[in-house]
Amino acid sequence: MSAAPLEDRTFPLEGVNGIRKDVPAIDRSWRQNRSWRSYIPPPTTDELSIEGARDAWIANSDSVERDLLWLLRLPCHKFWSQIQFDKNLQVFLENLLQQFPRDYDLLECDAIQENNVSILHKLFLVFLRLCTYKESSTDFFSPSYYADMIYNNFILDLPKIMDICSLFRPCNREITQKMIENIFKVQPKYLDDLLTTGETLGHAFRNASEQCQTMNMSLPSRSSIDGLCDLIGFVIDISSSAFSLLDIYPLSARSLQLSGLDISLGSFYQSTIVGLQEILDKYTDNKIMSDEESTNFSRLIQLARHRTILSFRAIVEQTCVKPVLSEEPNCDKVQIVEDFFSTFTNILQERTFLEDYNARFPISEDIEIFEQDKIHVDPTRKHYILDALCDSSQDSAFDRLQQTASGQSQTGEKEKSSVKPDPESVACAPTNKTKRRPDVEVQSMISNVRDLLPYLGEGFVEKCLEHYDFKVDEVVNAILEGNLAPHLTELDQSLARHPPEQQPDPVLSRGVFDNDEFDVNSRDDIDLSKIHRGKKNKLGSAKNILDDKSDISSMRDRFSKLGIVSDMEVMLEDEGEYNDEYDDTYDEAAIGQEEPDSRDDGAGGRSFVLPVALGGGKIGRVVNEDEEDESDDEQSGTKKRMDFVRNPEEIRQENDRRRQEKMNRNAKKHTNQPARDVVGKPKGQGQDKQVLINRARKNANKGKAQRIGAEKKMSKGMF
Repeated sequence: MSAAPLEDRTFPLEGVNGIRKDVPAIDRSWRQNRSWRSYIPPPTTDELSIEGARDAWIANSDSVERDLLWLLRLPCHKFWSQIQFDKNLQVFLENLLQQFPRDYDLLECDAIQENNVSILHKLFLVFLRLCTYKESSTDFFSPSYYADMIYNNFILDLPKIMDICSLFRPCNREITQKMIENIFKVQPKYLDDLLTTGETLGHAFRNASEQCQTMNMSLPSRSSIDGLCDLIGFVIDISSSAFSLLDIYPLSARSLQLSGLDISLGSFYQSTIVGLQEILDKYTDNKIMSDEESTNFSRLIQLARHRTILSFRAIVEQTCVKPVLSEEPNCDKVQIVEDFFSTFTNILQERTFLEDYNARFPISEDIEIFEQDKIHVDPTRKHYILDALCDSSQDSAFDRLQQTASGQSQTGEKEKSSVKPDPESVACAPTNKTKRRPDVEVQSMISNVRDLLPYLGEGFVEKCLEHYDFKVDEVVNAILEGNLAPHLTELDQSLARHPPEQQPDPVLSRGVFDNDEFDVNSRDDIDLSKIHRGKKNKLGSAKNILDDKSDISSMRDRFSKLGIVSDMEVMLEDEGEYNDEYDDTYDEAAIGQEEPDSRDDGAGGRSFVLPVALGGGKIGRVVNEDEEDESDDEQSGTKKRMDFVRNPEEIRQENDRRRQEKMNRNAKKHTNQPARDVVGKPKGQGQDKQVLINRARKNANKGKAQRIGAEKKMSKGMF
């Protein structure tokens, strides 16, 4: 038989007078009154110099560790009863989450470090029990009861969850991820609280920006270093908390995006983190703080910068990139691309943030992912964002990287920022052997590193750049985190740089005219007579051009063959006189039609007669109409008059004829139709049915043309 959940079980409890009674598993009776020792942060370097400070802190930390150990040894029902009904215990655990050092805090003493590791381990086990509703097969809660218990009693809330992610992520990321996923799975109300959390983080970002602006307007002094230290600590805390939550539970990205956290991150980066670096530079230039303090503050600012970029990337990747790559069935890819471009359009004014993000996570690669998935990408918005990155000349507050494009070399330098890689993976980064960079570019990178870390030698920085593939951001981060490669840690950090020997550049081919007869670089003797500046004047003066008839002479033979040019006729002396004698050479031959005078002469004037066998009969002389008209004119002796207008009398006769023909046609058309009687019999005698039909037909058809015209005007709105 399976055991019942703890909320339905009872346990025997022995009272004060020895009476035993059954008490529910989760009840106030199981709570024990106990005082909990508050955790105190580790002492600073100045505090450790005080006698007894170190021993006092260790004694207090031992008490905290004993309290956690006592809590862990409680049975399941007593543990949860103590957690639920002991408010001081909840304050004790909340104080531990808030005050315990994070992974970016440096501890001076090894004994302090060991005590903190032991406390952190036991604190992790406590929250592991709190995030699990089933400890064993006998000790467990139902998921619904557990969800209501931790949510309604504020045992776990979003601020505590963020502290859990930030505190336990570096030491045990996988188990921490399972803990947080289990909490959000059993209690979906925490997802609704993420919207409020995103708005609260945005408000905290704006407060930090206002404090940074106030500090930037004040003059640097020794008394304001504490305020600067607090502000840097606040910035690194909120940036690390946001990053840890997104790293442990990536599904929170959607809710945080709806609250506008992605836009707030860009503004926070531009106004606060960059502003803090500028303030730190002022303090360093005025020698107000020591090099050790400056290095520590710069390291924290760089880490806040790095984690802010990663937080923004986690939101973009979870909401825009992963849905496209995973090909979810209910994924609206068009809306995803629209959200992607809207996000980057809104942060386009934060140029430093956008350049740093693009240096670590190129925006063009995300756009290529959309295009490879055959999603329509608006080319105007695409080029608007990419051109803004290319045309930006915003100075970065951290470093200047020379812009290089693949396959092309661009003149000039462009100040550009890049993002620091993950500190946990820097020491394991492989060394890439690349081609030797130009000395000017190497010197520029060395200057960028020494602007942040001026105590380093140029030779040492060059060795680090060679190891890290000439990436300034990785070099700076590795030095600040103390994660340099073993062979670099053995070098002297003040090592000077020996510039490489200058080698002559090889002479390259310049063009297709190299080594010709006019190449002054390869020939010493050049025929100057063949060199002429401008166009040569081959024809000479204008008179010579006009006198030159060679073109006309060359065309004479051509025109003579075409017959265009005719020669003069040469006449002899005896042929010079005019000869008017009649030429009767062709008079004897009968050519063409019959001569008109042959019929009048009587000789050969007989008409042609067709034989009877061929049809018989005479064929008279064919007379043309023109000849007939001419003969009529000759007989009349006068020409036919051409009237300017037609005779009106003829026009009237023609019109009468046409009208008569039309009337005859209409008369024939209506001869077969019966007459329609509409008069009928006298009044009072009744009318035939046909008469009534004829009257109705007449009333329906009369004025038909007028009605059609009226309806046409009415349809056009004329009345």
